[in-house]
Amino acid sequence: MNKFKKSIVMYHNNSGQQDIFELLSQCSSNILKLSNETVFFQSEEQGDFYKKCEELKDFDLVIVVGGDGTINEVINGLYDYDMNPVIGIIPGGSFNDFSRTVNIGANPIEASENLLDAEVKEYDCILNDDKIALNFWTVGMASENAQKMQDADKSTFGVLTYIPKIFETLTQDNSFDYEMEIDGKTLKGNAVMVFVVNGLYSGGVEIPISDISPSDGILNVFVVEESNLASFKAMFGQSNSLDFNEQNEGVQTFKAKEIKFISPEGLVADTDGELYQKTPSNIKVIEKRFKFLSKPFEQ
Repeated sequence: MNKFKKSIVMYHNNSGQQDIFELLSQCSSNILKLSNETVFFQSEEQGDFYKKCEELKDFDLVIVVGGDGTINEVINGLYDYDMNPVIGIIPGGSFNDFSRTVNIGANPIEASENLLDAEVKEYDCILNDDKIALNFWTVGMASENAQKMQDADKSTFGVLTYIPKIFETLTQDNSFDYEMEIDGKTLKGNAVMVFVVNGLYSGGVEIPISDISPSDGILNVFVVEESNLASFKAMFGQSNSLDFNEQNEGVQTFKAKEIKFISPEGLVADTDGELYQKTPSNIKVIEKRFKFLSKPFEQ
């Protein structure tokens, strides 16, 4: 078991699918085993986690209790304040994509148990202008659906409510002419979605390339060219990066270290479920920036 000197447990009480204090009581015996000293910090409002990261110089473990939005706020604070503690996740949000990527478990109690014998592993991240994401950056169809759902009750928000919105969008003429550079090479065309991926999951759904890795210094770029059912289904099938383009008409994929999305301007970008940026965008991979407690996947 990893034994840390000082840990901080960061949590809030205004989202998720379970009472946070009940959740913490169920996980506390495992949490307290991880370090010699444990501090608990509750967020009162958006931005509290970000600001708290400035004070984490003496902490070698940060345990984040929450979903991808909570993790997103914490990692942006750690990045901006140049902190690099090990991060442990106890999933407690509507979507818990990165907890799946680090294979720590979707159930909070199970995740707290898995943290005890987890390995410390370094992971890449996406830098979009001055903001950090772990899972994805996207514009177009997926971002439009996220905007439709952003006011929904998170306790009832999930894949079953999300998919009908996607099919609703598929019936609309929502394509756009784009120009972007992928590692310096200009790419132009018409698309309904551009999707830049680092993590293994998005919205609880596995990314459809079997050899994708969040620790290889490479981002995967999907360009969905046609708003039709075949293109949508291609995003949920499994293939490897070598034969994806041959097998899936209407969806292209590229590997890249840096992407410049030039036009159209003013598209809302969805970064790990957060909707606070617009195009144009400069996107690049930051290699092995964060250390997470993770479990190896079974072969």
